[in-house]
Amino acid sequence: MKKILFMLLFFAGAATLHSCKIDDYEAPSAVLQGTILDDKGRGLQAEQGLGNTKIRMEELSWSSTPTPMFLNIKQDGSYINNKLFAGKYRISPIEGPFYPVTADEIDIKGTTTHDFHVLPYVVVDWIGDPAITADKKISVKFKFSRNEAPAGQTKPAVTDYRLFISTTQYVGNNNFDPANGLVTVIPDENSEVTITTNTGMKYATTYYVRVGVRVNDNFKKYNYTTVKTITVAP
Repeated sequence: MKKILFMLLFFAGAATLHSCKIDDYEAPSAVLQGTILDDKGRGLQAEQGLGNTKIRMEELSWSSTPTPMFLNIKQDGSYINNKLFAGKYRISPIEGPFYPVTADEIDIKGTTTHDFHVLPYVVVDWIGDPAITADKKISVKFKFSRNEAPAGQTKPAVTDYRLFISTTQYVGNNNFDPANGLVTVIPDENSEVTITTNTGMKYATTYYVRVGVRVNDNFKKYNYTTVKTITVAP
């Protein structure tokens, strides 16, 4: 009886040791980085945060139908993930203010740089710099134009534009003073458009300013100007 009990304890201990085998896989350390570039080779102006354009990533090394991962991009269109396992991935920029693009398949090992080239729905450009009026309102001028749709795609209509102002550099549709209303009366393309805030600025500080124009697609993301600053004196 003692011999049987000893054997049972021996095998139970061996099973326990086997189940507690140390995970000796190396931590993910491969790096993927790059920038979403517009048709002029400039970084796509975007929003910072979870509601932004994303990079969809699917690791193909272990499965032909992997669960996708999503990576947010930065305000200047750049992105980086430094905690990836080396391997083959299918990646694409999605949910952005640009005509849809096909996914790329790339091998990621060490540090891999991969840029995407997209065609924005709208190009929004400053005319001059923001100005302060006598009653401390901010006034800006801009113009916009639309890119023609690639073959097989539809050119969506412009729905609105807006002046975004914030006291932080991450100004955009997810970070702005809502006192300035949405404008849905769309001017002619390439015409000079002036927007002035409804009220004067409350604080004597530096403000971050940009203009966004968006179209009637599925995601309603803005195409933006670059960010400019203007300081309101005491």
